[in-house]
Amino acid sequence: MKLNEPTVLKVREHVINFSKKVPNISVMVTGDWHVSPIISERQAEFLQEAVDVAKPDVIILQGDMVDSPAELQRETSLEKLMYELKICSDKAPTMLVLGGHDYLTSTDPVESLKKSSLPLWRKICKKCKVKLLMSESYEPIPGVVFYGLFQDERCTVGLDKNGRKEHDGNADGFLEQLNEVNFKLDAKKVNWFVSHAPLLSKEVISKLSGFDVLSFGHTHGGIVPRGLDEVFEALGINVGLISPKNEPLPSLSRGIKAVGDSTMLLINPGMTGAQFCAPKPLQKLNFVKAAEVSVVKLANAPKDRKSD
Repeated sequence: MKLNEPTVLKVREHVINFSKKVPNISVMVTGDWHVSPIISERQAEFLQEAVDVAKPDVIILQGDMVDSPAELQRETSLEKLMYELKICSDKAPTMLVLGGHDYLTSTDPVESLKKSSLPLWRKICKKCKVKLLMSESYEPIPGVVFYGLFQDERCTVGLDKNGRKEHDGNADGFLEQLNEVNFKLDAKKVNWFVSHAPLLSKEVISKLSGFDVLSFGHTHGGIVPRGLDEVFEALGINVGLISPKNEPLPSLSRGIKAVGDSTMLLINPGMTGAQFCAPKPLQKLNFVKAAEVSVVKLANAPKDRKSD
């Protein structure tokens, strides 16, 4: 068994009830595929099973689709990535936002962004009939508008005494990006925000408060191995063991919750373990993490919106 091979598929289902009239549709959310030579072919099998079971009307891919932009140049990884993208786009309208692993390198992240990764992603998405969302909206089904924001180097690249380096998140940089965008929300429709890393400071949440749904990936579920996550769920605990930044007990790691009076936050745990960013003892547990997708069903309710 390979280190990052998931051993089971988990489909997490959620329902959001709206007081306003909305289409009764199902949205499947997945991401963090981290396609590379060490990721098993079983990931494609699980993904196919997920779309067959969920029967989604729309699919969101939330970034870190490859483990590094170098995989876009590797024939075997590129074939695996495109095969999995087509599994999704053949089933339903599919959109993609990129994560840091998709376009950054540790040695020259900004140049990788400018010169090679993004043009390749545009070609790949066009060929696979996937909508690449940079900083734009997409309405594949009337009544639900998805706003995708590509988190650029302000969110993912920091400075230290040695110069620029890649790191796991900068909420101030994310807020700076958000302040540059005019989302033009429509109160009569479902407004759904999509990005990769949940860099959720109080200021960011306030800025996004006009949205009905916010969805992110990146967390790998707080690196909770299969079996233990079921125990946590039974006890009503929604805290992970450790974040990709090696921070203990992250609370925003998986599931759905209300943030503010009218906004729901969804965190998808992703399809793989947390790679090598976790401490070594936890890396050995990655293979028992489930390959997870989230399925959100939109429904009409006569009273105030609720979620379960």
